Amino acid sequence: MTIALISLFFLIVGIVCFVAWKKGLLVINTSVLKNAKEHPSVESETNIYEFNDKHISDIVIHRIDMCVLEVDSSYEEVMDVIINQPYNRYPVIEEDIDQIIGIIHVKDVLSYLHNYKDATKFQLRNIMHDPFFILESQRVDLAFKDMQKEQITLAIVLDEYGGTEGLITREDMVKEMVTDVLQEDDSYVLNKPSFIQQLAGNRYRIHANSPLYELEGILGITFPVEDYDTLSDFLIDQLGYIPANHEKPNLLYKNIQFEITEISSQKIHSAIATIYEDGVTFIDQFHRQPS
Repeated sequence: MTIALISLFFLIVGIVCFVAWKKGLLVINTSVLKNAKEHPSVESETNIYEFNDKHISDIVIHRIDMCVLEVDSSYEEVMDVIINQPYNRYPVIEEDIDQIIGIIHVKDVLSYLHNYKDATKFQLRNIMHDPFFILESQRVDLAFKDMQKEQITLAIVLDEYGGTEGLITREDMVKEMVTDVLQEDDSYVLNKPSFIQQLAGNRYRIHANSPLYELEGILGITFPVEDYDTLSDFLIDQLGYIPANHEKPNLLYKNIQFEITEISSQKIHSAIATIYEDGVTFIDQFHRQPS
């Protein structure tokens, strides 16, 4: 009788697990969103998100929509592209889009002239980074882990023949795995952590000690991999200075404007984040002068 009950128990558990898998319930740790190396203070918390075994091919930015730079482009040609496009990173191609040989970051281009003062000697080959490739058939969650492990923000997606299918970013993956679920799950909105308060529209009042790994899921963005863990550390790093008590500086990061609202004793205590659905321009992102 006991053996029969035990067998029945494991049968029920097996059925429940199978149904959960079929419905696309993916159990992940918050450490999947930011690993211990990036956020050493993170304690393991398990959350359940609805995730229907999507593959990279389901969310890839197709090759016809990619904005790329030719490797032999001059400094002026590169600047003309990045000033008129809202991206931080660009694939570098040689001859055609199926030959992607590098990735260039806008900051690398901007710092070049500051460091070398001679735009005539500018070469993308000297400042570009090695590209990171993934297959279109790979599952989104597994690709996310691979990119996170290598601290990669943008990956080139290859088709089954090794040609360029498109590109994908970690931010796209975060939005796919988290943001849509948060918008649909009213119970989560009602139980947001105490460090964040939703205001009218797409505005949030956030405590400056909020951990970045928590904010990524709520705001739908990824923060850079640096030696800071809280919103306060991030804001000070982006501003480049510690604001005075009477100041209320603003800065733009990706499609989010951060307005610092409370400062005392050279410490940032709170900020308001406003999410702009249509994103911001390149010029806006780099216009972070102290007010």
